[in-house]
Amino acid sequence: MYGLVRKIVGEENFSQDDFEIWCYSRDSGSVPPRRPGAVAMIRSVEALAEVVRLANLHGKPLAIRGASSSMCGAPMPVQKDSLMLDLTTLQGIDIDEESMVVTAGAGVTWTQLNKALEEKGWELGLEGPWSAPSATVGGTLAVHAICMGAARYGSLGTQITGLEVVLPDGTPVRTGSGAHTANAMVMRDCNGADLTGLFLGSHGSLGIIARAAFKIYPLSRHLAYGAFSFPSLDRAIDAMHGLARENILYDSRLFVFPVPPEIGGDAGLVYMIKGSRKPWLDDMAETAGDICSRAGGRKVPAFGEEYYRGRNHARVKAFGKAGPGWLEVAGFIPIRRYPQVARRVLAYFEEKDDVLKEFKIRWSLGGLLETRSINIPVALFCNERNRAVWERMLEIWMEVAEVMFSLGVSPYWIGDLHVAVMGRLGPAYDLFRGIKKHLDPKNILNPEML
Repeated sequence: MYGLVRKIVGEENFSQDDFEIWCYSRDSGSVPPRRPGAVAMIRSVEALAEVVRLANLHGKPLAIRGASSSMCGAPMPVQKDSLMLDLTTLQGIDIDEESMVVTAGAGVTWTQLNKALEEKGWELGLEGPWSAPSATVGGTLAVHAICMGAARYGSLGTQITGLEVVLPDGTPVRTGSGAHTANAMVMRDCNGADLTGLFLGSHGSLGIIARAAFKIYPLSRHLAYGAFSFPSLDRAIDAMHGLARENILYDSRLFVFPVPPEIGGDAGLVYMIKGSRKPWLDDMAETAGDICSRAGGRKVPAFGEEYYRGRNHARVKAFGKAGPGWLEVAGFIPIRRYPQVARRVLAYFEEKDDVLKEFKIRWSLGGLLETRSINIPVALFCNERNRAVWERMLEIWMEVAEVMFSLGVSPYWIGDLHVAVMGRLGPAYDLFRGIKKHLDPKNILNPEML
C-alpha cells in the first residue's frame, strides 16, 4: 500500500525514515511518544481523498496531524504502524470580501490567516488559540480548542460557515450552504441537519477537515485593556459574572494559582476589549472597570495591555521556564460553579504537596471566560527528561482529570484523557460510537481516539 501512497503524494512527500518518524511521534505535551509506521504530507484535497480511499480499501489505520500544538496526545497515533497524514501542507486562503467569509486550508496557521485578513482590513471573530503562531486551522477545529475572543464570540462553532471534510471512505463532503454545488460556504445552518457540528471536536475520528470557512469582520481599530487584583476568588468570580452579563469583553483570563506578582491578591483578572468606534470602546472600558471595582477589585495599571500584547508568546515563555514537560486538562462549567471546582483542585494539590516538591512538579490553575461559561484549565510542568518525574506527572494528570470530571467539568481537547472522560457520557457516548461505526465501519480514522 505504501508504494501507492508514494505515487499519490509524491516521493518527496512520503517518509519512513526513522529520524523523521520519531519527530512525528509526539505533540507539544508530555504524553509518551507513539511512532507512526510512515508519514505522508498532504498538499491537496484530491490527494487526501485518494489516500483515505486507499487506506479504507486496505483497512489501514490513519493518524491525522496538524502542527501538534496540543498537550494531551490528541494528534498521536493510537494503533501501531498507523499511516500519519501531515496536513500542515494543505494550504490556501481565499478571502471573499463581498460575502464576508474567508476559506482556509486545514494546514494554514492562525497567524497566517490573521495576517492575510489584516492586510485587507478584515479580522476573524476568534483569532485562534494561544498557540496561534503554530496551531493550524484544521487541528484547532478537530479538538474544538478555546480561542482568543471566546468571551465575546464563544466557541469556534459560532464563527464557522461551513467545512469541507473527507469521510472515512474517501468521499469529500461540504457542509452547510456549501453542500449545494451552486452555492458557497456562507451559512452553516441550512440544507437540513447541522452536519458541521458533527466534525468539530471529533479529533478526526469521523472525517478529516480539509478546509473551513469563517465569518470575517471589519478590522477593529481600537483596543482597551484592564487588570484587577481581588481579595478572594469569590470576588473575582462576581466580577467575571458581571462582565459576562453585560457582554462587554473580547477576551478575559482569570489567575488563581499562581497569581502574577504584578497583580497580587488571592485572584487576578485581565481582559481585552475591541471595537471599531472609540466612543463605544471608552464607554465599555469604563463599565468594565466599574464592575470590577464594585466586586472589590483593585485596578493594576498597564498589566492588562502588557499581558495581551505578548499573548502569542506567553506559552512559549512559560514552557521554557517550567519545562521541558507540560500536560494540561481543561473543560467548561457555569461561571458561578468555578469556586466549587477550583477549591477541590486546590485541595488536591495541597494533599499532594510533598509529592510535588519531591518530583519538582509545578502547576497552575486559571480560567477563561466563554460567553456564559468558564473554561477551567489546569497545567502541569516538570523536567520530563527524568523518567521517574515524567511517569509521576502522568499519574497526577489523570488524577486531576478525575477530580474535575467527577464535579461535572465538560472537557475539550481530550486526547489521551478519553479513557477517563468518554465513558461518563452514557447514551451520548453510545450515540457517538454508533455514528463512528456507521461512517467508519473499518475504524481507520484515528481509531480508539474517542
